Amino acid sequence: MIKRDLPRVLQDEFIGFASEVIVNNLPSIDGLLPVNRKVLWALHRNKVTPDKNYIKLLRASSMSMVYYIFGDIPLTTAMKNMANNGVKYFYLDPKGSFGDKQSKTGKGASPRYIECRLSKYSMDILKNIDKNIVPMKRNFDDTEDEPIVLPSMIPNVLINTSQSIAVGLASKIAGHNLIDTCDSIINYIQTKDIDKSIDIIKCPDLPLGGKVIYDKNTFDQIYKTGHGSFTLLGKYKMKQCDKYNIFSIYEIPYETTIEDIENKLREKCDKGFFKEIIDIHDASDRKGIQLDIYLKKNTNLKQFISKLRKYIPYESKFPCNFTILDLDGKTPLLMSLQDIFDRWIQHRVNCIKNEMLYDVKKYSEELNKLNGLKIINNELDKAIQIIRSSKTEKVAIEELIKYFKLNKEQAEYIATIRLVNINQDWILNKLQNIDELSSNVNKLNTDYNSEQTIKEIIISQLEEVKKKFGKPRRTEIIYEDEIADVSHEDLVEDFNPTLVLTEQQYIKKNRVFSQSQKLKDDDKILQFHQCNNKDDLLLFTNKGNVLIRKVYELDEHKPSTYGDFLPNLLGEYLQDNEKVIYISTTKDYKGSVIAVFENGNVARIDLQEYKSKQNRQIPMSAYNTDSNLISIAVITTDVDVLLVSQEGKALIVNTSQLRPTKSRNTKGVVGMKIDPEDNKVIGSIIGVTVDHNFNIETEKGKSKFIMLNDIAPNGKESMTEYLKGNRNTQGNFIYNTRQKNDKVIKLTQPEN
Repeated sequence: MIKRDLPRVLQDEFIGFASEVIVNNLPSIDGLLPVNRKVLWALHRNKVTPDKNYIKLLRASSMSMVYYIFGDIPLTTAMKNMANNGVKYFYLDPKGSFGDKQSKTGKGASPRYIECRLSKYSMDILKNIDKNIVPMKRNFDDTEDEPIVLPSMIPNVLINTSQSIAVGLASKIAGHNLIDTCDSIINYIQTKDIDKSIDIIKCPDLPLGGKVIYDKNTFDQIYKTGHGSFTLLGKYKMKQCDKYNIFSIYEIPYETTIEDIENKLREKCDKGFFKEIIDIHDASDRKGIQLDIYLKKNTNLKQFISKLRKYIPYESKFPCNFTILDLDGKTPLLMSLQDIFDRWIQHRVNCIKNEMLYDVKKYSEELNKLNGLKIINNELDKAIQIIRSSKTEKVAIEELIKYFKLNKEQAEYIATIRLVNINQDWILNKLQNIDELSSNVNKLNTDYNSEQTIKEIIISQLEEVKKKFGKPRRTEIIYEDEIADVSHEDLVEDFNPTLVLTEQQYIKKNRVFSQSQKLKDDDKILQFHQCNNKDDLLLFTNKGNVLIRKVYELDEHKPSTYGDFLPNLLGEYLQDNEKVIYISTTKDYKGSVIAVFENGNVARIDLQEYKSKQNRQIPMSAYNTDSNLISIAVITTDVDVLLVSQEGKALIVNTSQLRPTKSRNTKGVVGMKIDPEDNKVIGSIIGVTVDHNFNIETEKGKSKFIMLNDIAPNGKESMTEYLKGNRNTQGNFIYNTRQKNDKVIKLTQPEN
């Protein structure tokens, strides 16, 4: 027994203890905590891969206990957290309930009831690990090898959220969108411009959704220093009832539970903070969480949300601390985004080079054996005689070396060839691989010494990762000044009205669609348009402008009324003789504006170019006015466009032939090839189908009715197929004006 003072023992041993705790509780550049890494390695060693059957979690944990010393309960808890909604990409493919991070009751089923196997995502983290590409160490009882870090072809350190606490240190890394992360790293590899990479990665994307309030200065500080915090918000939806409104929270900030919000809300209600609340009901089910808050009808929603943000964990801060073990697996460092990029890229360079060395060694060994086979090829009988006459295998190998001047590996290979394979065909087939193996070795040696080639390999692997695992953002990005604007719309009734636009500039919003509409004398309907009451309304005019309003700003009218007179509604924002010729609606501004011009050009403008950050009233330029507009429409998928010329020709082109442009003032590209001096486009149908019919009228008073599902003049195909063609072509005659010495002046469609 050795007697020592306790304070001295603590002082002497604490540094060693702290070092062990730090190494065992902080993530490495693969983004994994040691316990996660040990689990993945154990399942990989036991071939519990995605193509194999699931195994019980208890059995999987027993495999992992070979590398994990701290007991089965913390191990199974960690394994559950590798396959529940706390991570965006599951490390384990789960079968059964692994828990729910959004609820205190969602602890998951007992380990003896649930099953798992490696996920496809983890297979890419482990990819090629058996080629000795990462450093290894002995496990706790010195019986097995385990990796210090995994290859991680995926930049997992920035994709899956992780947090841990060690002695005097902590780490908390917010997950990011996989596509944005890969693009950000690719940009950094190519340009070394970290500021642009920060703009690309933008801000975290957490697995439970919600909203992140974006402030560039905040995220610049986080990414350049490795620490800081940002603000998360929940998501809600509104339902209007006769006597109350229901405010439903259906996504909450990361690390918040639905019980936290409900309990805090009830506590504040008891203290009189929320007098507008009638009742609270937890409507969560297996589809997801939902907390229904019943509000009085006259509740000021903006004030209510402000109180939620102030008193309830509907809003929370996410503190970031990018403390990660360096490439040696021992040294903790607070890393900026650039530090993380540099180390992850260096880690991948090391892995790729080690893989190349492994392959060079494998190919060289095979090449060496085949070169030995080549040496004996001309004296096969002599080789067989030496082997048959030798008393032992050792003697045979020595004699082969002596006679054929082989090295030991070549002789051992030849001595072990099966007798049935020692024939010319088998040997010639083998020898054909020599050139390919030699070429592979030379290429690998060249690539090993080429920094540019290795960069290209990393970039191609990142592109592959994006293709396999890329998903849209879960956490919506908003700005602080948008929060009030967003909340206002939730007071608006949500229904799908029909808008009716007339030639004499009346517009009305009908709650129920009706074909029968009251019109003024000589007025006619230009357009029916179905939409949502919360959509943005785009009003395109004959002067090349577009005005944007909200559908809910329009008054409701019955079909038996005239509706609103647009010059009164839009007032000073319309020029003299300016008329609305087309309306469309959008919520997300996804799609394109298609404009057909008299000179035969067709423009395709990205609808995003019409989006305004402010709810501006003034008109903006909508399309180019150098040539008269024939037709305009908003599309969300590619459609066919019919163009009819004064010459009597028609052409159908698909919008997939038109590249979207960012300029609203674009002149477009040639749709129909015409001579503008004596010809022009007189009509167009955007979104034309085989079921469309139309009528053309000529200068001499003739008319012709065209059915696109009719047989073409050549008698071989439908009229639609007859008219289809590439843009920048003249089309085919539907009325031969040259023979009839006439001109087509008008295209009309029959009224529905």
